[in-house]
This record gives sequence, structure tokens and C-alpha cells, in this order.
Amino acid sequence: MTGRLFRSAVACAALAGGAHAALGQQAAAPQAPVQLTITSVDPYLMPDRAAEIALARTAAPKWISDSATIMVLGRTGFTEAVKGTNGFTCLVVRSLSDPLTAPERWNTKELAPHCFNPPASRTVLPTVLKQTEWVIAGMTPDQIIKQFDRAYATHEFVTPENGSMTYMLSPSQTLGPNNSHWVPHLMFYFDKSASPSWWGIGDSVTTVINGSAADPNATYLLLLVPVRNWSNGQSAMSGH
Repeated sequence: MTGRLFRSAVACAALAGGAHAALGQQAAAPQAPVQLTITSVDPYLMPDRAAEIALARTAAPKWISDSATIMVLGRTGFTEAVKGTNGFTCLVVRSLSDPLTAPERWNTKELAPHCFNPPASRTVLPTVLKQTEWVIAGMTPDQIIKQFDRAYATHEFVTPENGSMTYMLSPSQTLGPNNSHWVPHLMFYFDKSASPSWWGIGDSVTTVINGSAADPNATYLLLLVPVRNWSNGQSAMSGH
């Protein structure tokens, strides 16, 4: 998932617990501290640059990714590793671009190959790259939100261009708190004024899913469409 859709919430939620005191009386345990800023970028880096490029290409079918621009994560953000010719951009997105309220936003095992089509490369990808840079630079969620607001106000960031979409078809993707492959899917981006009900969204992997529903501060609408096959042509359907 990409854009401020999953990276623009107002604050991180605190974790709480309970403990029972002596004589059967219950006492509240202190809240666990919330990690607001990155401690080190090292755990998010892939030491093998060639392996990261190869993983990025698995986001889409070969006839797309073989001619796409490839970006890799470095110590200050993503940089171009391969110059493409078809306008697509593939990269392995990390949890550093997850919603600012997501408890898994510091998940060092999350590897999410994306391949943005040309419209999404122009209008959605910049938000992914910038949030990653800001997080690595040590900004807090509040600071990042202010940066997003400024960028939209000055039109550095714009609403998704018509036709913006992303391939997430990698059979090697690890997503979410469970680090699962989930399912191959496509992501489509729309102006936030568009009503999700127009597409008959649902919560099943067999229909259209509102990927921005969990982010009340999303600046555009993200729709996820699960598909049958991974980028290598293998079926993701159980029993096939």
C-alpha cells in the first residue's frame, strides 16, 4: 500500500496493559512507550543490491518490470539503481511508509515490492519516497504530517493522475504484522472525493477492497483488487 493513504495519521496509538495487584485488586500497568522515530535504518536495508533489484522486479510481470526503472533503499532514502524505458517504477517498499498509526510501521521484515505505472510514478510515488526520507531523517509523525500538508498546499504533491495504479504481484512479498504473502493484487488510486460505494467495495479477497479505510487522513482513495496469479504466472488460488 502506498501514498499518504497509509502514512498520514495524526499520531501513533499507545499500547496499554493491565496487571493484578496483591489481594485481588486490579491495577493498571504503565503504558508501553510508543516509538515515534526510527532508531536505525540498518535493519531495513538489504545488503545485496542485486537481490533488491531482482525482488523489486517481481512486483509485476517481466514484460513490464524488465523495462522499468528500479529504485533501491539507501541510508537516506530510495535512489535510482536502473534507468527504465517504459515509465514504470519498481521498488521494494518498507514499513517506513506504513500509516503513522500502524503498530507494524517499524516491522523490519516487511518487504513489499511495488511497480507503479507511469501516472502513479508521477503522482503517487513521490509521496512514498518523501515519507521514507522523512522517517529516516528522524522526523516524528506530527512533523511528517506538517510536511505532507505543506507539500500538498504548494502542489509539490498532487492528487493521483487518472489511471494511476500499482502492481503488487510478487510471490516473495511479506506484508503486515504476520509477514504473510497475502494475495497478488492491483492498487488503483483516485481523488478522495470519489465515493468508494461506486465500486461496491468489500472486505473479502474476492472483491474490491478499500485500502484507505483505515486511514482517516488519507488524501486519496486507494482500491485494492486481488487477482488470481503471481507475477511469475503461478496461481495464488488454493487447490490450483
